[in-house]
Amino acid sequence: MTTNDSCQLPPSKHAPIELVLARLLWLGSIAAAILIAVGIGFMLIGRSQLASHLVTIGLLVLLATPIMRVVTAALIFVREKDWRFACFCLVVLCALAAGILLGHGG
Repeated sequence: MTTNDSCQLPPSKHAPIELVLARLLWLGSIAAAILIAVGIGFMLIGRSQLASHLVTIGLLVLLATPIMRVVTAALIFVREKDWRFACFCLVVLCALAAGILLGHGG
């Protein structure tokens, strides 16, 4: 046995979930970056109307990515009947919804 073997932890039961959620965050970030970059490109060539829409969509995708992460995690936990973590996700979604709704008050 080497010293590296003694430092390794057993695989977590949530490792597949973490992989799915990491991919979701990566894809959302990449999609948002591409939309914003294309929007900036259109802005540089003088298509400001289209550029404005693309940048706005890119920012919305960027803002929606963590929300989709929580929704996806909740669906996975419900499917696995892990009610404790599903409830945690529901609380986080309620907090996000309250923040969004209260943010429109001004």
